[in-house]
Amino acid sequence: MITRTVSLLALSAFVLGCASATRGRLEDRGFLFRELASGGRTYPYAVYVPRGYDPSRAWPLILFLHGSGESGTDGVRPIIQGIGSAIQWDSGRWPAIVIFPQKPTQDTEWEQHEMAVMEILQIVRRAYRVDEDRIYLTGLSQGGHGTWVLGARHREIWAALVSVCGYATAPPRPARLDLPPAYFGAAEQLATAIGDVPFWLFHGDADDVVPPDEARAMASALEAAGNTPRVTIYPGVNHNSWDRAYAEEELPRWLLAQHRSSK
Repeated sequence: MITRTVSLLALSAFVLGCASATRGRLEDRGFLFRELASGGRTYPYAVYVPRGYDPSRAWPLILFLHGSGESGTDGVRPIIQGIGSAIQWDSGRWPAIVIFPQKPTQDTEWEQHEMAVMEILQIVRRAYRVDEDRIYLTGLSQGGHGTWVLGARHREIWAALVSVCGYATAPPRPARLDLPPAYFGAAEQLATAIGDVPFWLFHGDADDVVPPDEARAMASALEAAGNTPRVTIYPGVNHNSWDRAYAEEELPRWLLAQHRSSK
C-alpha cells in the first residue's frame, strides 16, 4: 500500500493525512488520503477519522461508494458529494470512521472493482479499532448500484445498507477484458441475497437519470424476500437526491443504531 498526503483549502478545518494509519496517533484525524495498488491499478481512497477517535473503544465503520461524476484518480472527488459533504458541514452527526474509495473510470461499475474495494475495507479494519458488528455500506447513483450488488455479495459483513438513486442492472457498455463483468441480473436476485439486512432506500420521483421505479422495484423485491426496508421518495427531486438524503436528521441515528449481531 502506498500512502500520500493531499493539501486542500476546502478542508482546512480538518487535519489531513500523514504517512500511515495507526490506532492511536493524534495527528491521524480528519480526511486522510491514501492509495492502494491492486490488480495492476492504483486506487486512491480517503479515510475519514473523527476528531474524537479513541482507540480504547471500537468505532462504527461506513464504506461509501461515489457516483460516476466522482470517478478518477485524484483521490479527492469522492469526499465532495454525499456523505463526505455531509461530514464537512456537520461532522458531529457522523461519529464513525468512513472510507471513500475512488473508482477510476465512469464507464465501469463498482462490482468490477470489487477486489480493490474489499481490500481497502480490510486495510482500514486492521488499521483502526472497528466495531465488527457495526460496518455499513452506502452509496449514490453508481454507488447506489454498488451498494445493492456488494451488499448482496458480502451480506455477512454489513449491519445495514443505505442506497441513494440506485439501480439493479448495469447499463450495457463495451466489455473490458481486464475487468470482471458488471452485474446484469434482476433486483429480485439481489434482494434474495441481501435477505434481512436493514435497508434504507432514497430516490427522487423526478429523477430522469435513474428512474425512481428502480428503488420501488428493489423495495418490493426486498419485502418479498422478508425484509422491511425503509423507502424515502422525494417529490419533485431529480437525480440529486443525495444532498437531501445525507442531510436527513434521522439517517445517521438510524444507521449507527444497527448492529449485525442483533439481526
